[in-house]
Amino acid sequence: MTESKVFADDYSRNFSEPGDFFQFLSDRKARSRWMTAPSKELKFEPVERGSTLGNLYMQIYDHNGAADVLEDTMENTSLLLKVDGKDYPVRSCAIKTVLERARISGHALSKVSKTVFAEILNYCMGVASGDSLIKIADEKVSAVHGGDPKDYTVMEMLPLFKATSDFLKREFPGNQFVTAHFDHSIATAIWRLDGQADKLLGTYHREIATRGLDASELVPALRFSTSDVGMSGANLYPIFLAGKESRIIPLGYPICTEHKNDSRMEYFEEQLKLLYAQFERAVDRQVQLMNIEIRYPALTLIRVLKRIKIPKKASFVTMDNFLAIHGDTPCTAYELFMQMSDVIFSAQCNGASGMRIAQLEEFISRALSVNWHEYDHPGDFKW
Repeated sequence: MTESKVFADDYSRNFSEPGDFFQFLSDRKARSRWMTAPSKELKFEPVERGSTLGNLYMQIYDHNGAADVLEDTMENTSLLLKVDGKDYPVRSCAIKTVLERARISGHALSKVSKTVFAEILNYCMGVASGDSLIKIADEKVSAVHGGDPKDYTVMEMLPLFKATSDFLKREFPGNQFVTAHFDHSIATAIWRLDGQADKLLGTYHREIATRGLDASELVPALRFSTSDVGMSGANLYPIFLAGKESRIIPLGYPICTEHKNDSRMEYFEEQLKLLYAQFERAVDRQVQLMNIEIRYPALTLIRVLKRIKIPKKASFVTMDNFLAIHGDTPCTAYELFMQMSDVIFSAQCNGASGMRIAQLEEFISRALSVNWHEYDHPGDFKW
């Protein structure tokens, strides 16, 4: 990944200061635009490296000082979108919405040549009805949404993040901006809610104390994520941050505002008001886990990790770490759930994308809804 070429499909950047993050989003908005066109008028062209058409376009892009943009496209999608007499390189994150707009899917699409893939897209778009809403950002097409506001409603990133920051300043005094991340699929920011820790976690700490467990390094926090390419709604996630590394421990499903059905900022601001109640529910779920006794921790842990679709290697590493720290003596589902955060932390250390981290958080949150006793039994385990 790179932090130098913002047009690149694998561009990503981390931010430690909110001002820098907001300025970046403001600058990006200035480099972006939305356009609407009839879906049947969208045409895709393959631009594979070394092909006659690819060489021709490279000469044109080189003449216009954009050879590196086309080169990056050839490394990834090898597609151009022609609309209104102009051609635009197609970014990798746009493929999801392109396929949705063309109403096609299937693993076979990734195996055909780019020429055949473009022909399939053009045929399907040619019979599509209605308009497409196209997101062009940093010299490439990032998304092709449905043109009806019920299909997709534009909610710009900067106002959403500023609204979240302003709400936290008013309702959660003492909060601290921790970090933010941007890539072309998703943008995320995290705030620590230190100033409200006692209020948010009073019941939690009392329950922890009665069980002789340690929650001194846990801090309540909020992760807000959104996407303008169809990868995520405007979602508010209550989380814990653990230890000096600020390891993310998900606390359940988010408060979601979908980019559809003509959603507006006013609705998102109403959703923000649900945050405190969402934390209360999240804490209640953690307390419930403390009351679930587990007789066979290692087996239960690996079975639940498989059930919630955590990758095999990460699951066994997490189980090994648990055994190294706690052994295989009986414990509670709460202790197993806390260990599951290893999956997220390891992915962060290995440079996983923001989209992948968000996905893993949602996977781990599924463990809050499983019947733990169903997995707590002796016997052999096979993945």
